[in-house]
Amino acid sequence: MRSVMDIRTIQNLNLFEKITGAKARCCFNYNSAIVFVVPRHLLNQALGKNASNINRLYLKLNKRVRIIISPLDNPSIGDIERFVKSIVYPYDFKNAIVENGELIIFSMPRTKAALIGRDKTRLKELTDIIDRFFGIKKIVIK
Repeated sequence: MRSVMDIRTIQNLNLFEKITGAKARCCFNYNSAIVFVVPRHLLNQALGKNASNINRLYLKLNKRVRIIISPLDNPSIGDIERFVKSIVYPYDFKNAIVENGELIIFSMPRTKAALIGRDKTRLKELTDIIDRFFGIKKIVIK
């Protein structure tokens, strides 16, 4: 996992750790929300009782906050698909395939439009995230 941190990312990670007590592996912006990536065994601690930690983070940051499970160190195609589905939730797609160093996502037409976004903003954000975690440089949505 390649990681470049700016001051805003470091501040968000420190605030997350201070409020939840759980250490996040990283955070990034997707669809105007801050997404924190935590290991599976720290998920309950990060969420808090009745998702109280998410509400506290929302009040502090004034942005939507999402917490997802980090992928394994040696991911399979199923792990990549599960990770992408957790990022793009509530939108869903049929399946994802990795061929020739690119990720191909098969989806319905309305979901395809939502995944790409206006001026391909969400597609660019998703491409940066997938490149950061898995080293896949190109995403094709069909």
